[in-house]
Amino acid sequence: MKWHIYNDPRQFLEQVGAFLERHEAENSLALGILHSLAEGKRRMEGEPVMAAVKEGDEPILIVLMTPPKGLILAGKPPKLGKEALLFAANSVMAMNISVPGVIGDPVGDPVLAAEFIRAWERNTQCSSEVVMNQRIYRLDRVLDMDYSPGQLRVATAEDIHLTAEWLYQFAKEVGELISHEQALAKARNGVEERSLYLWEDKKAVSMAMMARPTASGVTINMVYTPAEFRGKGYATSCVASLSQLLLDRGYRFCTLYTDLANNTSNKIYQTIGYKPIQDSILYRFI
Repeated sequence: MKWHIYNDPRQFLEQVGAFLERHEAENSLALGILHSLAEGKRRMEGEPVMAAVKEGDEPILIVLMTPPKGLILAGKPPKLGKEALLFAANSVMAMNISVPGVIGDPVGDPVLAAEFIRAWERNTQCSSEVVMNQRIYRLDRVLDMDYSPGQLRVATAEDIHLTAEWLYQFAKEVGELISHEQALAKARNGVEERSLYLWEDKKAVSMAMMARPTASGVTINMVYTPAEFRGKGYATSCVASLSQLLLDRGYRFCTLYTDLANNTSNKIYQTIGYKPIQDSILYRFI
């Protein structure tokens, strides 16, 4: 096995893109981030970490980190095994960089992700904790369903302060601490890129965002409904309408992540037509 470090995201995408696209939906997080890096659109605090474990010329594990986010592990069995995860952990440690956590994501096997975590704990002063058990869903067709009153619309400049507060509250609910300034910047960016959408029933009542487009798919995230508007089907209608809009634009599928502990969101997404394709674990080093 060999460890390859990349400095140019376009070159990295050229080298590993086809490998990741063999399981495009499962690898949507790494692929989407890498596409945005290659296009110069990714905002982050520091230089990205881009590396691959290879056997010969063939990638078997991709390592990607955009500070301050955690390290993403992307790969798929059968070629990917314990040895590759241990090799990657030792190689990242040799880079002497700060790693806040790991998304044990499209390695396709929680046991393999755990091997990386255990190796990291053995060789550093860190321990780890599970922040969230997640599930990745894929949608190819929106099912027939009843919609709540209202309609989907793209967020405009007049919505920036409202959606910034919603983004802040969303992050707080999922345990991702961001500042009000960061939430405001994210809202402005969503409006500028026309990626932030609202469900409006006389007034805005729910929110969702399109993110991380890949060759064939796109992700929906930041799904949030304020407490006073919950229980009325607004989030379901918002996500279903946005999903259909994106499919109509030519994407073959949509993906999204859920917190496995949130039974409500896991249920409503399946009502829309989303099907579980893989579980994911988010770890934090402490």
